[in-house]
Amino acid sequence: MIGKISRFELIIRVTLLVVFFLFFIFPIYWMVATSLKNTVDIFSIPPKWFFKISLENYWYILSDDSGFLKKIFNSSIAAILNAIFTLLLTFPAAYSMSRYKTGGINLLMWFLSIRMIPPIVGAIPLFIIFSKLGLVDTFIALPILYIVINLPFAIWMIKSFIDEIPKEIDESAYVEGCSTTGVIIKIIIPLIKPGIFATLVFCFIMAWDEFLIAYIFTRKEAITAPVGVARFITERQILWGYITAGATLASILPIVLLIMFQKNLVRGLTLGAVKN
Repeated sequence: MIGKISRFELIIRVTLLVVFFLFFIFPIYWMVATSLKNTVDIFSIPPKWFFKISLENYWYILSDDSGFLKKIFNSSIAAILNAIFTLLLTFPAAYSMSRYKTGGINLLMWFLSIRMIPPIVGAIPLFIIFSKLGLVDTFIALPILYIVINLPFAIWMIKSFIDEIPKEIDESAYVEGCSTTGVIIKIIIPLIKPGIFATLVFCFIMAWDEFLIAYIFTRKEAITAPVGVARFITERQILWGYITAGATLASILPIVLLIMFQKNLVRGLTLGAVKN
């Protein structure tokens, strides 16, 4: 024994710490470090661990020539619209399934089974439909597609949060003369605010990070940040400096959201996971 920890437990902990560092922390460090190198340092062999910091990659990414800020804006619009409208469509369905058992358990499982289908399966027929409607490379195409993708998961989350509220609370409000709308607005929504917020954040981040659908359904005007980063891979070369700088900038917002609102996220997930 070493103190209160056995040698085996110490080895396991150290191993897990090393694995966590190698697979999660080190790639982030390498991405940021590469974005701060000049072209010579990026391609130096062996790699330089100590180098003079250069902001040339960021100056280009933030310039009008790269157009990357517009792609960040496009990602923001798609993610925000997706999160808001997904929640608006989710709440009535989740409330009905929770309180009135609409469709039973089979309907909920059917919703979840749709989410299990890889998005690429429906990408080709949807692309044909959107092309005929003239929606490809528009600002409304991606929010619509992201809503379809995120809706089953959001319904499951919100329903689990509503299930945690005893029905007796609803019945007491009805006795006091409150309508169904009043019950939802005055009781249900305030009680599951952390859950609603958690659903919004997850839907936002899922849309913000999504690449495949955005790559297929955008061309020039509605390109998002992940697709914009991939565009720095050309036929002649891979522009690692621009790629890592763009990826670093695109990663800031999700990380900031998770750090700022982690307590709300934990409360929201716990609310829907713990049974009394």
